[in-house]
Amino acid sequence: MPTIDQLLAEMAIRQLHVKYADAVWRKDFVAFGNCFAEDCEWRIGGMIMRGRDEIVRTFEGIVSHFNRILLTFRTPIIELGQGTASARTYVNEMTARKDGGPSTALGLYFERFVDQGDQWRFKWRLWQTLYRGNADLSGVFFDNTDFGTPPKMPDW
Repeated sequence: MPTIDQLLAEMAIRQLHVKYADAVWRKDFVAFGNCFAEDCEWRIGGMIMRGRDEIVRTFEGIVSHFNRILLTFRTPIIELGQGTASARTYVNEMTARKDGGPSTALGLYFERFVDQGDQWRFKWRLWQTLYRGNADLSGVFFDNTDFGTPPKMPDW
């Protein structure tokens, strides 16, 4: 049976995911930045961004190519530490791209979180694209490194 600490951490991490998805949808760069620790690292699309400011600047450039992005986070598989947690979380991404390109992606986030008192924040994130194409799954599936069963994670 989960402990109270585990339940509270999972609830806080789920709230972080929802706040992140909301900020992405609304293109709210302040709220988006508040999801990340100051010294966070984010690895996505072959890019490695370090620090909240660089992450927000890069995100501003990314979203300029989209009318909207809707993220739906699945239930994270969480491993809890002392004031930290790690998880792997499957994500559905639906986009309205300005260039009319593929509108659906399925992916997996490997994530590390830190409890900063006022809320949990992302400390480290790695995105693996699993699929990109149309919603009927007729697009491209990608092979990615399999790190094993949770809580196994890629190295920082």
